[in-house]
Amino acid sequence: MNSIAIFGGTFDPIHHGHVQTSLSIQSHFNFDLYYFLPCKIPVLKSAAYANNQQRIDMIELAIKNHPEFKLDLREIKRDSPSYMVETLTSFREENKEASLTLILGYDAFLSLPQWHHWKEIIKLANLLIINRNQFSSVSMSESIKELLIRHKTERKTDILSKQAGFIYLYDAGNYEISSTHIREALKKNKQISAQLPEEVAQYIKQWALYQ
Repeated sequence: MNSIAIFGGTFDPIHHGHVQTSLSIQSHFNFDLYYFLPCKIPVLKSAAYANNQQRIDMIELAIKNHPEFKLDLREIKRDSPSYMVETLTSFREENKEASLTLILGYDAFLSLPQWHHWKEIIKLANLLIINRNQFSSVSMSESIKELLIRHKTERKTDILSKQAGFIYLYDAGNYEISSTHIREALKKNKQISAQLPEEVAQYIKQWALYQ
């Protein structure tokens, strides 16, 4: 059975936090396939600032020296909004026997009940929750508490060997970096190159993004 990890997001821009978190996850779990999945039309967030091709270019630059990472463009190519339940259904149709694992930040996990057909997601994939320090004190809704009670596991083998239905909380390291802060810093002409892969920083400068 193949194990497939899916790391979705706007990646506007991709930064060291995304890459280092993914390296930590892959070092611990060693998924057979690890996909970066840029979304086209986020439903719960504002639209991206960089265009689709620019975000794709930056992801490619960030992961080009990491052959264990792949880029999946199914959401970019879709005409409709980026509903994760539809994306996971698509992955499942292509990989009927594989274990699918969706990687979520703790903040995204807490917002799960706002997602389109959110109760179907755990039936389609496992969830790997990155426990970020800044959200650890945020209270959980009753729906999320119940979801954890029913599906949480502390065995990483469940994530790697079961097709769906398990939730694993993983400390991937605390990287105090966010795309929002990077965009705000660039507007003020602040130095942010230390927070970005070098070639991504050069690309942003070349195209004068986020000014």
